[in-house]
Amino acid sequence: MYEVSLHICISSSVLICLGLVHHVCNLLMETAATCLDGDDKSNIKTTNIFIVSLLSILHRMLTCTANIVRLTLQAQKSGTGGDTQTAEDLLLINKPLTDLIGLLIQLLPSEDNDIYENASQCLSLLVQLYGGDTMDSMSPENMDSFAEVLQCKKEVKDQKLLLRIIKRLVSQLLLGFLNCIFRMPIN
Repeated sequence: MYEVSLHICISSSVLICLGLVHHVCNLLMETAATCLDGDDKSNIKTTNIFIVSLLSILHRMLTCTANIVRLTLQAQKSGTGGDTQTAEDLLLINKPLTDLIGLLIQLLPSEDNDIYENASQCLSLLVQLYGGDTMDSMSPENMDSFAEVLQCKKEVKDQKLLLRIIKRLVSQLLLGFLNCIFRMPIN
């Protein structure tokens, strides 16, 4: 089963190499700008459907990346080896997706639950893979979005996921801060 999953993920990584990362980033940014603008309510349903579709593609890309990284780490721990170069290359190829962290945070308070579900899952995978790689991930606007969605989402599962995301972002921010102060490399 892992071999089939790994084959699908590797096939997906080939697509990623062909520019999928760039196109998904651009499409999500442009479409989300329309959605977050809020002035034009006439196409909001179509825009939301498109955003959910793009988030679904993003989620699949991140899931494949996470699976390859996880399988590589498991292989290393068990002593059976593991092609770390493939996992590292895939992480580097997908690194531009970290530019979407702020956008995904802004999408969390969406009235459309499908957008929230997909955005929160993508955000969770991104911070698991890369941490809070961008400094603006903890901007006042993003903190307002987190506060708003934490007040709206009453289910414990949702709150735990959001708090886990915030914890990873804060941890990465603190590590970066300590690195600047002490000039120590971050592991």
